[in-house]
Amino acid sequence: MQAPVNQVCWVPIEEIVEPEGFECSRETLDGSVLLHIMSDGRYRLLAGGEKLSRLRMEGRCCVDAVICPQDQLDNRISDLLDQLVRGKLHFLDEAEAYRGLMQEDGLSAKEISQRTGRSVATIRRKLRLSTLGDEVQQAVRRSGICERTAETLLRIPGQQGRLKVLERVAEKRLDFKQTEALVEDVLSRMPIPMNGMRRLRPMMRDYRLYLNAVRGIVEQMQDAGVEADIQVNIGQKAADVRITMPLFTNRRS
Repeated sequence: MQAPVNQVCWVPIEEIVEPEGFECSRETLDGSVLLHIMSDGRYRLLAGGEKLSRLRMEGRCCVDAVICPQDQLDNRISDLLDQLVRGKLHFLDEAEAYRGLMQEDGLSAKEISQRTGRSVATIRRKLRLSTLGDEVQQAVRRSGICERTAETLLRIPGQQGRLKVLERVAEKRLDFKQTEALVEDVLSRMPIPMNGMRRLRPMMRDYRLYLNAVRGIVEQMQDAGVEADIQVNIGQKAADVRITMPLFTNRRS
């Protein structure tokens, strides 16, 4: 007899099918195994591959799993397609929808591509936008910039740096090409290696380039939750830069 949906049930492990390319790292917060019922009566693994593999190694024959109804997934994808066709979905919402299908429903980028008609490359490119950070994403929505301009912000390290660039973009109403030029200018002022094996500019004589790099490091620390602070005093012959941050020590028992 087939297990009811939305309930925890004992399911024979031999009847569970792992999709091709399934990643065992897809885990739920409580470590449970999530399954879909397939048309042939077997079960498709959505999440909990690590637990399932452990039980198989232990020689178990059954697993307590949560059965998720296939129609809910189909309805979600149908709603997503409807919004895409009508053009009423913000590109950040589209990225969030793909992220949900991967993390919550266990679909791969290839499976999402087959169900939505989007190319795998497009889906992966959309997913990168979800790494902008919550604060930056909110600012992107408020500014009304296009998707290509938002993608350009990914080249800037740290949320604070991205917010500063976005503020200038919104203030001056820069288009994609102008934003790209602005990002290039910002990156050229950072004497640190960037993504894409960007090389350092030799013989940089302007001290402000180094100060901007130090500020960028402090901002990255702040983005990581470290209560760091920087104070800069410019004198006639030297710049005094002081960074304050909490000390992390191992407690001895």
